[in-house]
Amino acid sequence: DGGWGMHIESPSTMFGSCMCYIALRLLGESADAPHLLKGKEFIRSHGGGLATGSWAKFYMCLLGVMEWQGHNVIPVEMWLLPDWFPFHP
Repeated sequence: DGGWGMHIESPSTMFGSCMCYIALRLLGESADAPHLLKGKEFIRSHGGGLATGSWAKFYMCLLGVMEWQGHNVIPVEMWLLPDWFPFHP
């Protein structure tokens, strides 16, 4: 289907596809490479970068390929909660 999953036997996911596409581009792969064209088509057909998880959005914002307004903000206080707390980020 053109996308990438979280591991070798995983079905394609938006998180895996966005992160792999970005990583391959950062490593110097051409945007015209056949596997990247398939990956781009998978991402676009499943809602684009906005349809992925918050960690992928965070990395896209850091790299400047997505505006920070598209990312849900995590209150700073959440990072101060203990690891055992159910809502720890």
